[in-house]
Amino acid sequence: MPETSTDQILETTPTEESILKKISLDEETTQEKSFFKKHKKALVIVGSILGFLLITIGSLGFYSFQVLNTLKDQAATAKTTAQAAYANFKNQNLPATEAELKTLIDQEAGLRQTYQRLSFYKFIPLVRNYYLDGEHAFNAGEAGLRAGLKTIEAITPYADVLGFAGEGTFTGGTAEDRLKLILETIDKISPILDDITTELGTVQAELAEIDPNRYPEKIKDQEIRSYILTAQATGQTGIDSITQYRPILEQLPEIMGAKENRKKYLILFQNDNELRPTGGFLTAYSTIFIEDGKVSPEKSDDIYELDKKFNKRIPIPEELGRYLTTEKYWHLRDMNTSPDFKISMEQFLEYYLEIPGEPDDIDGVIAVDTEFLTKLLKVLGPIEVPGYGTFSAENEPRCDCPQVVYALSEIITRPTPYLREDRKGILGPMMRAILTKSYGAPKQQWPDLFQIGIGSMEGRHLQIYFLDETAQAAAEAINAAGIMTPEENTDFLGIVNANLGGAKSNLFVEYEVSQVVSAPENGQITKEVEITYRNIRKADNCNLEAGLLCLNSTLRDWTRLYLPAGSKLIEAQGFTEEAKEYEENGFHVVDGFFILEPLGQAKLKLSYTVPYADTETYKVKLWKQGGVDPISTIMDVTGGQEEILVNKDTLYETPF
Repeated sequence: MPETSTDQILETTPTEESILKKISLDEETTQEKSFFKKHKKALVIVGSILGFLLITIGSLGFYSFQVLNTLKDQAATAKTTAQAAYANFKNQNLPATEAELKTLIDQEAGLRQTYQRLSFYKFIPLVRNYYLDGEHAFNAGEAGLRAGLKTIEAITPYADVLGFAGEGTFTGGTAEDRLKLILETIDKISPILDDITTELGTVQAELAEIDPNRYPEKIKDQEIRSYILTAQATGQTGIDSITQYRPILEQLPEIMGAKENRKKYLILFQNDNELRPTGGFLTAYSTIFIEDGKVSPEKSDDIYELDKKFNKRIPIPEELGRYLTTEKYWHLRDMNTSPDFKISMEQFLEYYLEIPGEPDDIDGVIAVDTEFLTKLLKVLGPIEVPGYGTFSAENEPRCDCPQVVYALSEIITRPTPYLREDRKGILGPMMRAILTKSYGAPKQQWPDLFQIGIGSMEGRHLQIYFLDETAQAAAEAINAAGIMTPEENTDFLGIVNANLGGAKSNLFVEYEVSQVVSAPENGQITKEVEITYRNIRKADNCNLEAGLLCLNSTLRDWTRLYLPAGSKLIEAQGFTEEAKEYEENGFHVVDGFFILEPLGQAKLKLSYTVPYADTETYKVKLWKQGGVDPISTIMDVTGGQEEILVNKDTLYETPF
């Protein structure tokens, strides 16, 4: 037999420790059996309850799944109806829009009824809030649909006039007759606006009860939280729109000379191809009457003819005279030096109303530029102006610009070996031709014409100043007054250019802006702003003896940057001389000058600090100068870049 070692014997012989361990395990097993035996009934009951709960939860889950599938199908149908309603409204079909909205109300009621089959979730703590969010969403939806129907109710009487399908109330007579009826009855809209505001208030209040933070950013690439945030802003946007446009609606009869209250307005043509602070060089002027909505031009003339009558010798303002060295005195044609249209027009009228032979009963000033004229002609088509020719929005190859722009330049600025009488008197006849064609336009064009008016006001291609304070406040509310005001707790940047070279170079100048913003530190932010200007066309022969049309030549640009009060310039590059700094109308202004040659490029680089207290969110108002095309702007806030197009005053907001 093989020998057994001492180690092997020790391994197989129970030790005291192993014996004690076995006894302990036996005791535990005995105790467990005793526990189960003692609590058998209770354990059976608990097990039964758990089993019941599992079965119940499973059943509820299956039931909920069925309900949710039904909701999904109903929601898809409602979405289709909503899209149809939107499409019909976009196509100016009010009767069809109203029918779709009523269908949508019925569908929404069915959705709510199905949703309420899940009402037991109100009593389950973990999902209670989510269910209640759904109730708030349904309440908001109902109020929104009621607001939509009331909007249709407000528009329907004017359907024909506004270019919508449907008979409306005012179908007889000329466009002028129908416009007169609108002015006489527009006060009937106010009560409906009150109702709409109330409904939108309900939308806002109900959606405000939903906490977006309860929801993820996305579910399967579907935006969730941002959708909720957008929906929450909808009600306020609607209320803001009514608040914004209501004053002008209420003032419209007064402004348009209703009820034998004739108004007289001074029309100024700003040539945006020769850019000036309010939008362009003041080339020509006209006076018009408006009575019951009907416009009648009175007179028109060259701005230089007006300056001949202006006998006062007023020293040119220091800021302007610094660069406009050819002028010793301040002329009316140069009095739009402030980018704030109201400020400039107050100055202009102060002297205009003193000129002998000019009307002293002006109720306001309306300024238009070539962009506004071009947009009108795109809708109306070519117009014939007796004595001056045909004008259109079609492309003119000689300048790669609208034909109306080139033709006006031909009439107004081309040198001639003879004295051209009334060369800028075209403004009145052209307005008469445009108005005649507008009044006779088919109703399908009216919405486009209205949209041109609104868009042109927002982009400052159409600006208005009223002497009446109430009318002026209404114009300011819809951003038609071209004002420039500081914003509280908000950064501000207004870039204002003025062409002091005389040519129409701005027709060929493009520019873009980039802004780099640092994180706040010690109550201020540091900004770097770069503005790149490019002239994309070769120079014209501007020799007067050649008698050719001089559009593009050296651009001599007076540049001002309007910044928040308390800003401090660190460095400015690209100006021909050291930049000036001063305070103006609540802003800190950086003032400089640069030169841009045809086919050339110029860059301005500025760094400065801005007082800024908010450490979480950056907000800046980007103010748009009148007469300027939309500006591509790169915003880089603490390393996060975003490109935006500034086609009107734009409030940009992003986290630091």
